[in-house]
Amino acid sequence: MNIQLNDFEGPFDLLLHLVRVAKMDIYNINIREIIDQYLEFIANIDENDIDTASEYLVMSSELIHLKSKMLVNKNNEDEENNEEDEYKIKSEEDLRNKLIEYEKYKNLTDTFKALEENRELYYTKVPENLNEYVEDNKVINGNVSIDELLQAFLDMQKRMDLKKPLTTKVARREYSVKDRIIEIRKILDEKKQIEFTELFDIITKEGIVVTFLSILDMSKNREITIKQSGVFSTIMIERV
Repeated sequence: MNIQLNDFEGPFDLLLHLVRVAKMDIYNINIREIIDQYLEFIANIDENDIDTASEYLVMSSELIHLKSKMLVNKNNEDEENNEEDEYKIKSEEDLRNKLIEYEKYKNLTDTFKALEENRELYYTKVPENLNEYVEDNKVINGNVSIDELLQAFLDMQKRMDLKKPLTTKVARREYSVKDRIIEIRKILDEKKQIEFTELFDIITKEGIVVTFLSILDMSKNREITIKQSGVFSTIMIERV
């Protein structure tokens, strides 16, 4: 056998290897054949390995004892009870069950090793408070969050798509955020307060996007206050 003791994690690991090499069903092991293969392997251990093979030699004595019982069909319960403290493997079924149990644990160990190797591919950063990186002038004024404002914008867009008005106001030139801010200022100078949706009177994709960006920019610069009296209520914009 071209195998070494350091290839295994213990005697049960060696026994399981012999079962797999013999292509046996773990639930229907030929115990005598496996014992013979194990004892043959132990008999050929290099003398230099004896000091590191103590647990393998202990298993050898267990298997020799079991094999002797199998050869003489020993069924004397009194004698078996007397030997109970000396030997841990009591029968073929006992050895088979121990191997099955060991295989289950070994498979779990292989799974955990694979998970550990996969986990090493990731780096976990400890959570930290990012508030110190938030600029005050980027906070939306009033009691409406940026998420609520964006949702109102999307809802309004859906309503506009469904209405599909026959007449729309079309801009004669390309709008910039700077130009639209000037227009919104004039509107708020007259009305002081206006509904969020009223500012979207330019029914073009460019006009809607420019208006929304203008509102955000004015809020960032604290030119306007965005308020909402309650959940799902109308969002109002006021000049500061």
